[in-house]
Amino acid sequence: MKYDPDIVYAYTQKSIGLDPGFGSSPFGVVITEWVDGQIQILHAEEYERPEFNNMINTTIRLMNQFGIRPQDYSSTIFVDGANPEFIRSLKHQLGERPDYEDEIKFYQSNYPGIDWTQNMTVIPIHFAKEHRGMLAHAKKILEYNNGTIAINSRFDKLITSLRTAVEKGEGSLDKEATSYDDKFDAFRPALQFYY
Repeated sequence: MKYDPDIVYAYTQKSIGLDPGFGSSPFGVVITEWVDGQIQILHAEEYERPEFNNMINTTIRLMNQFGIRPQDYSSTIFVDGANPEFIRSLKHQLGERPDYEDEIKFYQSNYPGIDWTQNMTVIPIHFAKEHRGMLAHAKKILEYNNGTIAINSRFDKLITSLRTAVEKGEGSLDKEATSYDDKFDAFRPALQFYY
């Protein structure tokens, strides 16, 4: 399907997947939108050796560019939970509680049947625990109904990443065999929005 990623609809559901990388690893960002029964990729980029504050500012700029408003629970930002400093800083900038670990514990102990993610825009995803499920979920969405995801050809590195993605034992991604694995690692959490 041909679509224009520069056309952003005001009242659609959107998600952002962030794979923070600093130093030797790129910082992956993927932004999706739900339009006409399809997940459309609006942005897919890797930022080489970024500075911490620049990526906070870049994330906020992208949110503004794509019409994602904090505390608008029709849009969600999923961040690799291995980067708590980045999550706290982003939450602080967006007006959410930076002590998210305490907030999660509060919901889990006082409201065990309630989905605590419903009260947050920025949601930590722990790859160490959830990598298998995220990989299986991405595969399922890619195959569902002969394809539920539209990717514009301008995102050729994401397409290459998907084509080269290799699963090794126990449902893990083989990062050495997968091209642009940081982009793929941002793609997987962005899809968590679509269950």
